[in-house]
Order: sequence, then C-alpha cells, then structure tokens
Amino acid sequence: MTSHFEPVLRLPNMQDVGPETLDQRDAFIKTLRGVLSLRGYERAETPILEQTELYIRKSGGELSSRLYDFSEPGGMDVSLRPEFTAAILRKTANYDLSSGPARIMYDGPVFRYASPEDADGDKTRQFNQFGAEMIGAEAPYADGEVIAMALEGLDALGVPDACAVVGHVGIIIDALNTYRLSERAKLFLINNINALKQGLVESVSEQADALGFTSNSHVDLEQTKADQDSISSTIEQVMSEGSGVTLGQNTGMRSREDIISRLAKKMSQADNPEDFLRALDMLSNLSQISGEIDQALDTASKVMSKSGIKNNKFESLYQVINAAELEGVSKKRISIDFGMARGVAYYTGMLFDVYSNGDKAEPLGGGGRYDGLTRALGYDKDIPSLGFAYNLDTVIDITQPTAESSKPSEIVSAMSEGSIERAVAKARRLRSEGKKASIDFANIRQGTK
Repeated sequence: MTSHFEPVLRLPNMQDVGPETLDQRDAFIKTLRGVLSLRGYERAETPILEQTELYIRKSGGELSSRLYDFSEPGGMDVSLRPEFTAAILRKTANYDLSSGPARIMYDGPVFRYASPEDADGDKTRQFNQFGAEMIGAEAPYADGEVIAMALEGLDALGVPDACAVVGHVGIIIDALNTYRLSERAKLFLINNINALKQGLVESVSEQADALGFTSNSHVDLEQTKADQDSISSTIEQVMSEGSGVTLGQNTGMRSREDIISRLAKKMSQADNPEDFLRALDMLSNLSQISGEIDQALDTASKVMSKSGIKNNKFESLYQVINAAELEGVSKKRISIDFGMARGVAYYTGMLFDVYSNGDKAEPLGGGGRYDGLTRALGYDKDIPSLGFAYNLDTVIDITQPTAESSKPSEIVSAMSEGSIERAVAKARRLRSEGKKASIDFANIRQGTK
C-alpha cells in the first residue's frame, strides 16, 4: 500500500544538533571568551541578515557564488552572513581609535552554499564560528598577538599540539610588482596561487594563453564594455585593494561609467609575454615552498634571487614571526606556507591557519591582515585591521566531551515513587541541589502525598 504522507525533510548539507554538542559548544565559547577577555576583547553581535553588497564588496567573486542571497519583502537584496569580518568592520569603522585599537570578539552561525561537485560539497552549509577582530592596529606586533591568541584558545580547549601555518600575501604582491604586468595579469596570477601550489602549471598556462597573457593578442575593449555587469564585478574586487592590486582609489567627481571605462582600458592592455611567463614561473616555484621557518625562508630567498628579485622581500614575515615569539609562541609551533591561497581576495599581509597534531588536512580556523577594507566598504579612510575565526564545529569534532556535558538527567518515576505528587517533590529537591531531574509520566497515579 502506497503511503500518502510526505514529511518535510531537512535541507541537504544541513545538520540537526543534539544536547551533548550544544553543551560542548557553550562550554567552549565560555572558555574562549575568558581567554580573549584577558587581552581586552569585548563581545559584539551583528545581524545574521545583511545587505548583499557588504559581502560582494569585501570578497569580490570569492564568496558571491556561495551566498544565500535573496530579495527581502521590501525589495532589498540581502544575504545570510557567510562570515563576520565585514559586519564587524561596518560596526566599528567610525569608532574613535585614538586611544588604541578596537578589540572585538564574536560567535554565531554562518552560512555558505556549496554545490555537490565543489571541493566543499560534502560539508555542512551552516556552521558556527568564534572569532576576533582587531581594528586600528599596525603590523607586526598586532599580528603576533593574533597568532598567539589563536593558539592560546586552542590550548585552553585542550586541542592537542596546536600549531600555526603562516603565509604572507604582501610578499607575493611585492614580488609581482617587480614585473611589468598589468593589474589584470597580477590579479589572474594571485587568484591562481592555489592551482599553482597543486602543480597545475599547465592548466594555468592554458588559461593565461586563452586570455592573451602569453601572446600578443589584446582583449577586445568593445567586447569588454558589452558585459558591464561582469566587468563591474571584477573592478569592484580589484578596487577593494583586498588583493593588493591597486587600480586607483581617488575617483574624484568621475561617474561610475567613467571609472569603469578607464579601468576597462587599463585591464585590457596587453602584457609582455616574457614578463608574464617569468612571473608565472616565479610564483609557481614560490607557491610550492612550505615547512620549517628557516628552511622555507632560505628556499624562498633562492627562488626570488633566481628570478632576478634582489631586494629582501621577507623582512615583514620575519617581523611577524618574531612578534609571535615575543608573545610566548615557540617557533617550533609555527611553519611557513607561501602557497596559502585562502582569502587572497581580501587579505593584504600576513595570513595563517591553525591545526592540531600537525594534521594539515582540515584547519581548525585561521585569519590574517586585511588593511584598507573599510574603504572598500564605502568609507573615506583606510584602517589597518586583522583578525581570525575558529570553525567551532570542527574543533568540537576533534575534542573529547566535557564531563559536565555527558551527565545524564535522573529520571524520577511517578510509579516508583508511589504518586505523581511524590515524584514531583523529589524532582524539585534534586534540582534545588543542582542536579538534573525529569519525571517519567507513565502510569501516573495520584494519591498519598
């Protein structure tokens, strides 16, 4: 017999969470708040729903395909937050920072869509973050504090052998600036760091050839203008300065159309194929370098020298590592990875991931420096800023439940106690003593008190 019932099912890649996990999450959040509050961080909360533009401006195309975006009843384009950083920047952009940087901590759910065929297609689309942002702090000492704090939090949660892997987008940008490349070419190379790290040089070269970077062909400006929406999205990403590729922020009284036209022309300029191939070779070799600090920096220096880049590009990274060491972090807990690609669309300097037991398969969290993003969000000033966030769900998965979260509730049976009145009285007494107690209402019998 065919059933006519059609229950509403849970959405794909969403999760239901039970009491033990929720207890663990609450305990972790309480612990982390204690760690960060000792450094002067204060709590803040931002809306789950924000204008979609807040995230498009911040991340360019990186998160746009993963947003849960829609039009609200009032007609405004809105999105469920995919992360907290942009909203915290919006909240604190007008703070008076004359007495020191703003230190903000936060926690809550974030939402990122992933198609089944994506690399993250099997992961939950809603997960919980705990993080912190430091608004108005220059490198390198603030960078050292944030790395140290991220490790301190994991230590306090009992995560075994927590370590940090550090990269530096600024070094890559600085190196690319030594070549005579268009901003379009630099943006292409930066966005393909992850592919180069995986050894997909041939694939990246084929894409570069198709776009005219390795030939004398030019991008058709008329064809570029025909797709105003596409070019606008690209330009907004570049103008965000998140990739460190600057096309100019002083727009004056020019209209949006004038700005797009000027930048479209600049982006359509052909690159010298030899310069582009030299930059591609350098970045391909640099992105493969990772490991212990001194060895990685020595190898990277040799790659730079072989590529004809003579100036010392690593001083800023040295300073960040020394600042973390000043905060009490042993250099044995830090390694370097010049192929870190997460977040290059908006990070401008140091970036890092944190792991447990040296297992690099799944980061427990990460962050970095994103100077200048306030201007990308429409403000008239650049504010040096940085931060990090944990994926709390991932941290919980690798840790043991606390004793408190595993305590069961004592079941008080009305039948065993002789009456519902006696059962209720016993349960109330147990709860007054701070013990969990609930009543089994089966076979209830009213009677003698």
